[in-house]
Amino acid sequence: MKPIIIYMALFSLLLMAGCSFIANANEDSKTSQAEPIYDVNIQTEIVEFEEYHITVHYPDTPNNQINQTIIDYVNQKKAAFKKESYKALQENEVKSSHELHIDYEVLHQDHRFFVVQFEETMDVVPGEPVIKKTTINFDKKNGKRIELKELFKEDLPYIDRLVDFTAGALKEDGNYSENMKSALKTIFNNNLHIALTGEGIAVYINGVADFPQKIILGEKAVYELLRPEYANALELNGNIKKEEPTFKEEDPTFSAEDYRSKHGRSVGKEVALTFDDGPHPEVTANILETLNEYEARATFFMIGKRVSYYPEVAKQVAKAGHEIGNHTWDHPRLSRLPQKEVTQQIDSTQQIIKQVTGQKPDIIRLPFGDRPPVTYKKEISTVPWTVEVKGWQKLEPSQVAENVLSQVEDGSIILLHDLQPSMDEAVELIVKSLKQEGYTFVTVSELN
Repeated sequence: MKPIIIYMALFSLLLMAGCSFIANANEDSKTSQAEPIYDVNIQTEIVEFEEYHITVHYPDTPNNQINQTIIDYVNQKKAAFKKESYKALQENEVKSSHELHIDYEVLHQDHRFFVVQFEETMDVVPGEPVIKKTTINFDKKNGKRIELKELFKEDLPYIDRLVDFTAGALKEDGNYSENMKSALKTIFNNNLHIALTGEGIAVYINGVADFPQKIILGEKAVYELLRPEYANALELNGNIKKEEPTFKEEDPTFSAEDYRSKHGRSVGKEVALTFDDGPHPEVTANILETLNEYEARATFFMIGKRVSYYPEVAKQVAKAGHEIGNHTWDHPRLSRLPQKEVTQQIDSTQQIIKQVTGQKPDIIRLPFGDRPPVTYKKEISTVPWTVEVKGWQKLEPSQVAENVLSQVEDGSIILLHDLQPSMDEAVELIVKSLKQEGYTFVTVSELN
């Protein structure tokens, strides 16, 4: 073979290899730009004082900047609530406890966007609670919140165009009337809630009669309204109805004494340790180790939403032989909710606990010690407590233990919590001392 032919063949091979390398490098570069799908945890804060109750749930992601924005939002809402609560207590003679309840839903997550919607319920003044929603779209690329002015194309009258697209979507669904277009413009100018989702742009209209709460604007709206940077990055993709069980009212005079008289007492010195507000991936696991060391059984009243985030922890509780009870889905004060929402709170928690652990709870403890407004198909009993520690969040573990030990007697139902890390140390002090005094530890149901 002539040298010139050999050189040409080698050159062709090198050229092909180089093109392949460049193509692979470009592909690798494109892949590296995609952010990972976040493994989201849940953070829960529960505060109970005589003047007010606070329950806050918020997501915890691997992105510190997103987390800080969310924490800032939560702190802002708590500060505003405390200010309103204090003002109301000064102005009104009726000293009813106030409530702030914040829950969230991750509306969408792909390799570029993380979208979360918060629902804030503030019950301060007499009458209906104030319910608001906050929707935050995050760019995972830089961890920043995407403001509306950044989301839509420059120089685009996006309010007008959103009105047009939304009116068109309502017409397609047969829910449109002529006066809706002007109403939409007023709504969007005053309180526009937008979420990027896998279906397109979700427009939320909260609490306005004759309008659906959510309207999806599809691919056409995405590419016409959003800046190309966001439209091209959004991963587009193309509901389960729950049966509503019936509830009946329960005796309004229900109390801890009622529970004990109904269920009787066994022979011997027994107490029931109960833990509210979990499961927690670390605290609950540590408490399980302590209980196992002292051969103690307990009852865990779990928040359904936390079970959905930490199913393995709930499984560990069940596997260790402890009892699991219902503590509602996201820890609201049930007395302010309509029956339909009470149903959903209890029913969804029953379902997730049964699905995860195989145990179908037959006991429930209501948030903030509310009296039970309902029974669940006559299959579930409401469990109060006889021993609690006021202001336990601010006490040292030894102080919590001393407070509990000073109140305990045969048949006590002890209220503890498995959210704060310090609780594990308090539990060990309590169990160790009571064990030395001859107590055995049983589940609530075993107090029968």
